[in-house]
Amino acid sequence: MAASSATPHTTGCVYNAPMPQDMLGNTVGLDANGALARNLKHLAESRQFTLGPMPVQDFLDEFLPESGHGGRGGMLSSEAAFSAVPTRGESSADIYRPLIAALNKMSSKQSRCPGFVFEDVASRSAHPRRLGHMKPHICCFVQEHAEEALGADYTSRVELGFAEFFLQVQPDPRHDFYHDPAPTASPVARAAHHLGQDYDPEDDVSLHVLEGGKALGQHIAYVQEVFTRQFRIFFFTVSLAGPCARFFRWDRSGCIVSESFDIHERPDLLCEFLWRFSQASVISRGHDTTVDRALPEHEVLFRTLVEEETSLQLGLVGEALARAIAQHYEPGKVMIVHVPAEGETLRHRRFLISRPVMSAFSLAGRGTRGYWAVDLTCRTVVFLKDTWRSRSLEELEGDTLRYLNAADVRNVPFLVAHGDVLAATHATCRTEYQGTKTDEYTSQVWVCRVGDKAARVTRRRHYRLVLGPVGYDLRFFQGADELLHATYDVFIAMVDALRKDSRVHRDISAGNVILARERGSEPNSRRKGYLIDWETSSHVDNAGLALKPGRAGTWEFMSIKMLSDVHGSERQTIEDDMESLLYVVLYCALLWLPHNVSDRELSETYTRFFEFSTVHRGVAVGGDAKASNAYNRRYTRDIVFDCSAMKAWLDTIMDYCSPRRGAEKGKWTPDHVDAFWSHFLNTQALDRHGRVAHRLERNQ
Repeated sequence: MAASSATPHTTGCVYNAPMPQDMLGNTVGLDANGALARNLKHLAESRQFTLGPMPVQDFLDEFLPESGHGGRGGMLSSEAAFSAVPTRGESSADIYRPLIAALNKMSSKQSRCPGFVFEDVASRSAHPRRLGHMKPHICCFVQEHAEEALGADYTSRVELGFAEFFLQVQPDPRHDFYHDPAPTASPVARAAHHLGQDYDPEDDVSLHVLEGGKALGQHIAYVQEVFTRQFRIFFFTVSLAGPCARFFRWDRSGCIVSESFDIHERPDLLCEFLWRFSQASVISRGHDTTVDRALPEHEVLFRTLVEEETSLQLGLVGEALARAIAQHYEPGKVMIVHVPAEGETLRHRRFLISRPVMSAFSLAGRGTRGYWAVDLTCRTVVFLKDTWRSRSLEELEGDTLRYLNAADVRNVPFLVAHGDVLAATHATCRTEYQGTKTDEYTSQVWVCRVGDKAARVTRRRHYRLVLGPVGYDLRFFQGADELLHATYDVFIAMVDALRKDSRVHRDISAGNVILARERGSEPNSRRKGYLIDWETSSHVDNAGLALKPGRAGTWEFMSIKMLSDVHGSERQTIEDDMESLLYVVLYCALLWLPHNVSDRELSETYTRFFEFSTVHRGVAVGGDAKASNAYNRRYTRDIVFDCSAMKAWLDTIMDYCSPRRGAEKGKWTPDHVDAFWSHFLNTQALDRHGRVAHRLERNQ
């Protein structure tokens, strides 16, 4: 155990937050079968958001400045601190086991990292060598939480919910994915240097590059999981390839990596990192202190209101209701989140949350998490969106919703509260917000390229938005009746936004439509559709063209025009959004309504129609199958739905969108579509139920 003379401050720090689950209780985003693909994706993306190599002393001074209090009486000498750690080993364990002993070394009054303890976590897995089951080699825990972190079953991954930072080890110095420029390199030479090494199968050295790349992809996967299991502003990690170490600092803009240093030659650098880390506050260690543990009475309130809302929305009872509640609530894990009060900088409103319904699984980006939340002021269930917005946004999503609400746009959420998140909940006069720092270092002289192009790092600020009502996304529809009525509601929202606020949505997707049953409704009544996620919307000019050029939507549902936009200059229109809505209906009908298409044919159609892309001039383009279907209905003409009215709707809307030879033209307008759709719903018999789940045969 580490010496306890300087136990770190942990007040206001929430650990081991719940992760999203599906209806079967499976953790979303951690499927072991997809681990390799996720790691490769992490590795590829990291080339675009990594800055380095930062001089080690600069890294320490910038990100862990000396606290200036308490002195250094409790710090062990760094002399020969890691002499027992070998230069290389047959396995990572040959390096990290003696390293753990050195990290935990202490005397009666001194230690390396007072108040913290280092543990072998890699061996705490049922399958420690299998992707998707692996854990970091060494995790650092606050001493008082170590027992809880290590008390779970080996199939659990709770250690990442308590990790303060981790150390990942490779047994060979050649397995470092990064390659520093020469210390004497000129600024021009550094700018041309590639920090990340490229794999060449013809080169023997590349076998080590391949190992380093695999290790880095796994390293990033651990970091992403920490961000999902904790409330983090940023996170530190350390990598070692043999005795050669690097420091990393991760946030939602990207990563800064230090220069490599040898812990045998410069043990003082790692010891300094450990000491400064032990003296840092929870905020300086990267925790978000605007999230607190809820009181027991708060948890009772949360459980009661979420149960009532879930029962209303899904009409379930008994075991089925309990499983549905578990998507929003984990016993003993209810937190209070602070959201800026409307129009006031320093005053907050408080909301209760537990398990998120969704969480982002890419590291750099918005990192959005969505929760059913309980408003402690009004005692109602609302939706809380926690995200890292781009600092370049011209308009906050909450402001957009306020304008839409004021304009009486139908079938859009109502605004409850929103605002950028303060650096600390108890701020008094100075306003500092939680933001990323990686973006502040893009122009430093030490920055080298990691990939073929310079890093693209976005300035981001932590933002929370609370809105209502709550519901379930469109993919939970029960039959053709609910599908076509809910998407008609969304169509009304799109047209209202255009006519009342000169705005197009630009991201019409199945995930951006929610089904909500209003209070006082019959238990099995039809749910209303709401169009959510207006963050990327844009005002239009007099010609109806979006003021913001380029793509902003979800690939599967983009219009043919936007999918073929090589130059990023096309501007969306209401017709593009209407085309996207057509693809949303087709997507849902193919996946969840009964029809005559086999699973194999459906899988091929799905891949070609919704997912296919190719690269032209370095830009992803697609839409070939959609264009083919627009011309001759190649993919939809032979589909027979059990609900014949469903096919009638699709055929008519497709003829409006892309008239076949001999068909009347000029009907792809909001007025014509509205007239047809409203009349159709009033005159056609649609199945209220009949939902099925078709199986897509996906290539791994």
